[in-house]
Amino acid sequence: MERRSLPASHAGPRSRLARRRRIPLLLPALLVALLLALAWRGRGRPHVPTWGLMFHPFGTPVDYQTCGFHTGQDWFSWPGAPIFAIAAGTVVHVGPLWLDGPGQGRGPQAIVIDHGGYLSTYSHNREALVQPGQQVRRGQRIAELGSEGFSRGPHLHLERVMPPFTGDWRQPFVGCRSYVDPGREWGWF
Repeated sequence: MERRSLPASHAGPRSRLARRRRIPLLLPALLVALLLALAWRGRGRPHVPTWGLMFHPFGTPVDYQTCGFHTGQDWFSWPGAPIFAIAAGTVVHVGPLWLDGPGQGRGPQAIVIDHGGYLSTYSHNREALVQPGQQVRRGQRIAELGSEGFSRGPHLHLERVMPPFTGDWRQPFVGCRSYVDPGREWGWF
């Protein structure tokens, strides 16, 4: 008696099971490929400052800052979310900026980092994890997100400022032209 083979579509439950086993192996491989693509795309860009969403961009008109425009970006996230250094540099200040006291200024744990050519500020922090003089790496965790100072909820106020830093927390930067847009493109790794 001659044995006939069936087409692949009628090969039975064993071949269908083999195909189903290959699909779960494909999903982790696609995820790894996506992460590698994100890492490659983010090379050379500043590290994302926190895990959250940026809703209040640089340059929008405001009446509560002396320059008349929003001098940074507001990144909203949960209280205690990690805050990362956007680039390597040296911490030059940890403490209040502009004003000090409940409901005013940038909070008692604000951070200023000198990146050699520009400075970055991180404000409204619940807790600073770095000290003045400390060297930081791009992507290093430097603070916990909070709602300290003049703040309507937990967020990070990130600024990019051109030098110099005056060293006086009451008037840390000179003039409104020293504030520049922190950017729109960030690297995650």
